Amino acid sequence: MVFSNSERSKQVKQLIAQGAQTLWDSKRSADGYDSGSGRQNDSPKARMARTMQHYVDHFAEVPVLVLACLIRYREPSPTEGASVYPACQNLLLAARALGYGGVLTGFQGFVENELRTFLDLPDEVALSATITLGVPEGSHGPVRRRPLSNLVFGDTWGEAAPWASDPPGTAVLDSRFGPA
Repeated sequence: MVFSNSERSKQVKQLIAQGAQTLWDSKRSADGYDSGSGRQNDSPKARMARTMQHYVDHFAEVPVLVLACLIRYREPSPTEGASVYPACQNLLLAARALGYGGVLTGFQGFVENELRTFLDLPDEVALSATITLGVPEGSHGPVRRRPLSNLVFGDTWGEAAPWASDPPGTAVLDSRFGPA
């Protein structure tokens, strides 16, 4: 389901925003984002907290919100959403290619009963993810990842697969960050 700027869309965004704020308030406290290095304005922890706070504070204002849904054809299972997530990833990759930003969350889970009632969803519909899409406030940085030799192992854990090599020009993270 896609929500943009209708009154119904605004209500859905606001409802999920409440769930997002509840989750973030709890995580911020439980994980100590306001203590230790979180008190140092330039620390990664403090930057993460500011970014996340801004995201949840403005969640209801996102241009597009996508609720990724799965129509169940069997009893719910821990892996039932597995078929939805590749489609979510494709959506995020396509958005990035067009210059948009996107974030996949599970915020819908914190207000699922209210969403189900408001949207009149049948029981066989599973709400698998919430994706927000829009124009990034800044600019996209380079796509970086760890070298394949730190991620793909052949026959033995920790031993790089000789056939897995990064394509020329791939931006990889500094090796000091070690394996993922």
